[in-house]
Parts: sequence; C-alpha cells; structure tokens
Amino acid sequence: MVTLEAVETHELRRSVLRTGTLTTAVRFDEDDRPDTVHLGVRRGDDLVAISTWIVRRHPDHPHLAGVQLRGMATDPAVRGTGLGRRLLEAGLDRARAGGADMVWARARDTALDFYLAQGFETFGHGYTDPSTGLDHHDVIRHL
Repeated sequence: MVTLEAVETHELRRSVLRTGTLTTAVRFDEDDRPDTVHLGVRRGDDLVAISTWIVRRHPDHPHLAGVQLRGMATDPAVRGTGLGRRLLEAGLDRARAGGADMVWARARDTALDFYLAQGFETFGHGYTDPSTGLDHHDVIRHL
C-alpha cells in the first residue's frame, strides 16, 4: 500500500473509470485538498489499484463524520486477486483512525457486488450519474 499524489492516479482513472463513459475528466475538485488521501497498490513499477478518500459528510447523514471514497479502480489484469479488497480495507482503517463514523461512495452498479461483499449497504434508490451516463447506487459502511 502506498500513498500517492493525485496526478499518479490519473492514468488508471482514465483507463478503468472513463472508458465507455460520457466524460474523460480524471481530476476531482478535491484532489489537492490537504485532507484528501490517495492510496494505491503497486506490482513492481506498475500502479494496479487506486482509491481517493475525501473528508466529506454524506448529504443525507450530516450528523455523521464521513469520508467519501472516490475513484476506486483496479487494473483488470489483477481483479479477483484481493488487491482491491486490501486497498479498501487500508482506506477504511485510515478513515476509522481519523475519526470517521462512516465511509460512503457513489458506486457503479457493475461494482455493487464488490462493495456489498465488503460490508457496505446501499442507501436510497439507484440513479444514472449524469457525468458518466452509468447506473449507480450510493453505498455506506458504518465504522
């Protein structure tokens, strides 16, 4: 597990999260905030999994200290090896240590089974994300 600069996440965000979507944007407004953390997994010199963790309360749970998970991406060549799960666990541990009550994400429906298997629950109704054109659900995990 490594801590990354935002720019280091862009290539994997582009290749995994933007292929077949309505947008090519890979930079998040929160990328350079001092409390935003970018985590990754390397195999040799290759960055094969990434995630971005933003201190932000969920709009429907303003009473809970929240961290939003964004930009979770795993290179298709290493999917199913447990690297994504370990990356997620590392981020959850950091959020918990930082005092978060919950972690939430806007999960693509194609990744929903992954999040549910990691103890997340869906919240609210599904929707189509206007920037990507893909179906999503909000997912939440209480810490």
